[in-house]
Amino acid sequence: MYTYKVKQTETKSYFFNWFESDYEKVYSFDTYKEALIFALSEEIKQFTCIVSDKVETTRKTYKNYYTLKEFEKHCVNNSMHFLNTQKCRLDEKQIANYYFYLIGCNQLTKLKKY
Repeated sequence: MYTYKVKQTETKSYFFNWFESDYEKVYSFDTYKEALIFALSEEIKQFTCIVSDKVETTRKTYKNYYTLKEFEKHCVNNSMHFLNTQKCRLDEKQIANYYFYLIGCNQLTKLKKY
């Protein structure tokens, strides 16, 4: 039906950072959920949905879901919802690991903005 394409650009530098070049990788997915999980895990801001040969739409990844920085802030403030504890005793690295754990386990409901 639809195909979803996620473009990822990577900058590489050569010869003591004198020369830089951009490489663009394009990943294609069959479902929206797979493309969304990939875009969230790689922190890509938008991806395209190809409806037909001439029609393409863009989907914004962080329109409905928290970024890593927003999740860290809300996780400390409202730890009962995100961590099921009364106080957040995690440092920033552990919160970031928990964020990517939620993405990897396909538990996107805790990352949704309300």
